[in-house]
Amino acid sequence: MDKFQEIEKTYEYLRKLWLDYWANEVVFTYQWWINVFLLIFPFVLWWRLIDKTRIIEISMVGLIISIISFIFDQIGSSLGFWTYPYTLTPLERDLWAIADFSILPLIYMMLYQWFPKWKTYIVGTIIFALFAAFVGERIFQWLGIYVMLKWEHIYSIPGYIFIGIFVKIILNKFKTIEVNAKRNE
Repeated sequence: MDKFQEIEKTYEYLRKLWLDYWANEVVFTYQWWINVFLLIFPFVLWWRLIDKTRIIEISMVGLIISIISFIFDQIGSSLGFWTYPYTLTPLERDLWAIADFSILPLIYMMLYQWFPKWKTYIVGTIIFALFAAFVGERIFQWLGIYVMLKWEHIYSIPGYIFIGIFVKIILNKFKTIEVNAKRNE
């Protein structure tokens, strides 16, 4: 049998196994309900906290954070660094990490909104990175939602800091382009 066909056959078996596991041992568990809550609640909180005069700019932060977090999560999961035994949907097991689409975007959007100056933004980002790595990740581990396989909390800190700084650089660049474009009109 061709190697690729063998891999596909094994992958199909794993998909069926995962769907059976999700349907019988994940959906409607307390971990699943926590995921539902953590998907919805940050958006409610976001709506109450966001500076609506800057809603497009701040929402861009959330969108970029979601994309970067999702990519990093896919890489880490694919390399076997961590996994998510309890997911919101039966789609591929590591595809929908709630933190990528709700918690992280909300926090980075609020950091961006509340700390416009670089110095305070970096301090806020570092404090968040430490909190996320040593408190947030441990809570998700304790709940069984996040399982570290070949990863340590301390490895996450540079990633959280990098994401925050990268997004601020990108948004500042976009704002500069926008200002220059308006001047040239």
